[in-house]
Amino acid sequence: MADNFEQRHKSRLFILQTKWVFEKMKIISKIVSLLMTAVIVVGVLTSCSKNSLRPHDALPAIKPLFMHVGYMNNTTLSKYMEYTDEDLQVLKDIGVTEVCIAFGSYPASYIPEGETEPRPLVTDEDIDGITAEMVGASSQTDLDSLKALYKENLGGLDDGLTLNKYAEFAVELLRRLVAVNPDIEIWYAFPDIRIATLAELYIEPFLQYYEKLKSDTGTEIWEKNVKGMYWIKEGVSTKTYELFNTNNLEDFDNATVKAMKACCDVVHGDGKLTFWCPYYRPTVEIGLPIGFIANQTDIFDYVILQPNHFFADGLENNIEIIKQSTLQNTVLNAQSIAYGGEKKSSTMIGPEFEMDSKDFDGSRGAHNIEKYQDYVAAYGDMIGKYPVAIYCGERRSLMDDRSISFLKDLLNNNG
Repeated sequence: MADNFEQRHKSRLFILQTKWVFEKMKIISKIVSLLMTAVIVVGVLTSCSKNSLRPHDALPAIKPLFMHVGYMNNTTLSKYMEYTDEDLQVLKDIGVTEVCIAFGSYPASYIPEGETEPRPLVTDEDIDGITAEMVGASSQTDLDSLKALYKENLGGLDDGLTLNKYAEFAVELLRRLVAVNPDIEIWYAFPDIRIATLAELYIEPFLQYYEKLKSDTGTEIWEKNVKGMYWIKEGVSTKTYELFNTNNLEDFDNATVKAMKACCDVVHGDGKLTFWCPYYRPTVEIGLPIGFIANQTDIFDYVILQPNHFFADGLENNIEIIKQSTLQNTVLNAQSIAYGGEKKSSTMIGPEFEMDSKDFDGSRGAHNIEKYQDYVAAYGDMIGKYPVAIYCGERRSLMDDRSISFLKDLLNNNG
């Protein structure tokens, strides 16, 4: 029965791919050209004698500030509050020179080039094609439950959440940022993936989205201001029906990693950089996949680890583990052992600063300010020397006077 399910799934993918070739030869030719460049990169990546693409000291320390745009809560009915021109000037004045434009909703569809109607990224039929072998389900009951959950998750997305609109939101903010600061550095983002088991179905639409970002940005700004691409999906779970084979250091037989790699190979082929900012726990389910990807592959140029200490109690140890991971430039577990053994990648490791102004209020406000200061004490002198990222929430939080004050101190005392 499992073999039949798998065969139907493979057949459907083949039919879709064949149809695409005949209908969209122009797009495929462009993507194939990019992937030919990526093949050369992959050859270097997977070489047994030399796994690293670049020496460690070749990459600059980064410090992107996350700024969110577009839709909220997986619906087109709700959007993030837009930044005003005054906001952008304030950020420039306090020393923000690098921004990552991010999203907070899963995309549901995309509009292929030359068409006018959106196509879903994943369908119920795709989910029906998932086999027990693909997800490590131990029984048909478990598999059926997973499929039902995936369909429920898919059904919760607004069809209007198109990748095309995400690109438009990002380019619009980029142009406004460049108008205020012509030298600002920008990271665009690959949006989140809702159905991780079928992550490979997102590759082709994501690459079309990437091409739209490039063309809509324009060559001059793309070359001068765009630093690279951020991978939004914050984890590769091995606990919720995703396989992760540590004997395969190319893609770990994992659908999410295959999507990461395919997209990042194209970005590297364009001479741009990539970074990832996963939430970190020193566990087999969460930390191990992060560690293997960061330590044993060159998928990402930077892996910035989220301590989550600000947002949850009991994670104070993450501050020190991530500090030591940064100093040793390798992702460590709770016993200070590098995941996967000796680090083979050229990936640079760093910490994320985290805050949200709403948590500065109320009975726990003073406590949360102290938690933020734990980040400053551990990582404050790393800015400019090691890669970091800065998360302050959406506009309401980021432009709060307290957030601006903390951010100004952080950037100017150590920038």
